[in-house]
Amino acid sequence: MSESYTELLIKRKPAFALVVVKALLLGLTGACFVMTLFGNPFTLFGVVIFGFIFWFVRGKTDLEYEYLYLSGELSVDKIINRQKRKASITMPMEKVELVAPTDSEKLNEYKNKSLKKLDFTSRSGKPSYTVIFHGKEIQYRVLMELNEEIVNAMYNVAPRKVFKA
Repeated sequence: MSESYTELLIKRKPAFALVVVKALLLGLTGACFVMTLFGNPFTLFGVVIFGFIFWFVRGKTDLEYEYLYLSGELSVDKIINRQKRKASITMPMEKVELVAPTDSEKLNEYKNKSLKKLDFTSRSGKPSYTVIFHGKEIQYRVLMELNEEIVNAMYNVAPRKVFKA
């Protein structure tokens, strides 16, 4: 097996609803702060509560995914708020059944199967790949935005499983 190392960082676009919630919480925090400055001591409680909720929601909206392909194993890590890293999934090529573009005809036989779907894309409409993967007990459909370098490295290890765009 040839040893290869490739990594790719994908920034996830936040959902519109979360952007609206963040703006609303920031506005409420600012309004409560201004009211506190004008002599209403009860709104200080609102500043603390809305500020804490804003801080919590802000941390959950800044997501990045790091794809790492190392010697026949594809892993995905979730990076939250550029501070906390969490391993999401590791897929050895021995357990990968198929890697194909999302709109490929090769995926037609998996349309009616009940697969657990994992979405590690940026949600920006870029072309993505679908990886069909056998986990311990569950079969997964993993959506990813792989670059050509990772696809070629996977193709070199398992040419019958990987289909290029």
